[in-house]
Amino acid sequence: MSSPATAIRHRPDIVRTASEYGTTYRMRCPCGTTGPEQAARRMAQVDLNTHVLSLPRVPAAQRCHDQARHDRRDWEPCAVCEHQMPLFDLTIPTSEEQS
Repeated sequence: MSSPATAIRHRPDIVRTASEYGTTYRMRCPCGTTGPEQAARRMAQVDLNTHVLSLPRVPAAQRCHDQARHDRRDWEPCAVCEHQMPLFDLTIPTSEEQS
């Protein structure tokens, strides 16, 4: 019997390390993605932003409306909001409906 698949939460961070060249910074994510060692934190932040932007967009129905309480980021779907919106008959207009 196989176990259910667990979703990977993309919570990238920047790690500072010491090397023979001095302090270096590297972006790492729990999904296994790591960036190259960078000389400046700002360069590692660019790697982090590039990784987040490469993630697939979350459909409007799965976007979180209370990110602080539900512990979600912009790029993560929210099961709480997705399942509660139909209970209150609140629908999110799609881009076609807004036109």
